[in-house]
Amino acid sequence: MNFTKYFPSLPEIETKNLLLRQITKSDSDGRDSLEFINDYSVSRFWGMYDEKRDIDKNHRPKKQIRIDFHYNETMKEYKSGNELTWLMQLKDNSKVIGEIVLYDFLLDRQADMGYRLNKNYWGQGYATEAGQAIVNFSFDTLELERLQIRCFKNNPASVRIAQKLGFRQEGLIRNGVILNVMTDYYIFGLLKDEYRA
Repeated sequence: MNFTKYFPSLPEIETKNLLLRQITKSDSDGRDSLEFINDYSVSRFWGMYDEKRDIDKNHRPKKQIRIDFHYNETMKEYKSGNELTWLMQLKDNSKVIGEIVLYDFLLDRQADMGYRLNKNYWGQGYATEAGQAIVNFSFDTLELERLQIRCFKNNPASVRIAQKLGFRQEGLIRNGVILNVMTDYYIFGLLKDEYRA
């Protein structure tokens, strides 16, 4: 997708508790700002790690993702028009607690949305708050016709977020692929007309 027709750089989006912003080089300096990246309890539902192949007996990824690599890959995907990734930063203390992504743009009309959050902030409504802001942005600014969310079948928290955002469950994919993992997952969809209503 050609994002330059909408904005010259990824816009910041402010919500009640969060600042959604683009990753910067300073986020990749190795501090705890992106500590959720290598936490398997968070990333296990992102599709990056196959539990049998990529996880050790202590439930940790066998290979850690370097934070500078995450920064470089995120910016590469942004510049190539493949993904839009916002970090979720708390407004009260500037702590980065997660990220939310739009990806798999098709015909400039459809995209998928994904989110992951530091486990210390689960259950506090932050993913839903960020999700609503990105839903608004997707339909109002990008003028998409459809958004969808793929949720692992065994991830009820993500399913609840999709439902809170007004997405409808459209089907169950059996043993399908999400990035590097084959798993059962739900497809949730939200159409622009449903959003407007």
